[in-house]
Amino acid sequence: MHRLTGPVVLSGVDMYSEEDTQMHPMGALGIAENGDLYRYTRIISSGTDLVAGKLYVSLSREANHQNIALSAAAAVGDTTVKPTVGGTAVDANEYDEGWLIFNDVSPEGEFYKVVSHDASTAGSEAIDGYLERGLKTAATTSSEVELVRNPWNNPAISQLVAERPAGVAVQDWDVSVANYGWLKTRGMASVLVDDTGITVGLKATISDQANGAVGLYSDVDAEFEVGQMMATGTSTEYNAIYLTID
Repeated sequence: MHRLTGPVVLSGVDMYSEEDTQMHPMGALGIAENGDLYRYTRIISSGTDLVAGKLYVSLSREANHQNIALSAAAAVGDTTVKPTVGGTAVDANEYDEGWLIFNDVSPEGEFYKVVSHDASTAGSEAIDGYLERGLKTAATTSSEVELVRNPWNNPAISQLVAERPAGVAVQDWDVSVANYGWLKTRGMASVLVDDTGITVGLKATISDQANGAVGLYSDVDAEFEVGQMMATGTSTEYNAIYLTID
């Protein structure tokens, strides 16, 4: 059951180690003895190894997995819902520890954590989604939902400013050996700077020039602040940043 709890105190945990067995929920907040923050992250073994100093973000949204109808009604207390996805496959574990949001028609506005779900090799079919808690309000086949990934479930090197930052890799991470570990989200870090460079003291955002890099924060409406430069960011090099993702 999803309940309020405290952060993981990392004084007894090595945030520079990786694990092949999941030890915490994805996105669990870890706090070091000096107050720096980390998020527990899963990277699938078929993905690309993590690279130290690069920024990672949530995978982009699947349009065919949003505003979709249920194929069957669900009663109060049900922990299984059956959304009918569009013509895009649902990968195994893609939405584990993510969320199902009711967009339209009762119970619109409610959201539920997804424990697990069926995979779909081609899309355009109903899948079973298993929720952490039972529905508080009944849903019908007119109810529309969207599936939302957990940002720390298999994040990717940043490429789009629209995605939620997951954190910065503090060291190289071989995902063929281990699938779980920590990304840094607050405190001093080293990060790749994009082609333009950033003056010391200025705010940084997700770069729209170079994958895995930060760029100059300049548009309040369109950009997410990820930190403040602690040194002049030299183009294409790794420089000091104080992360403020969390």
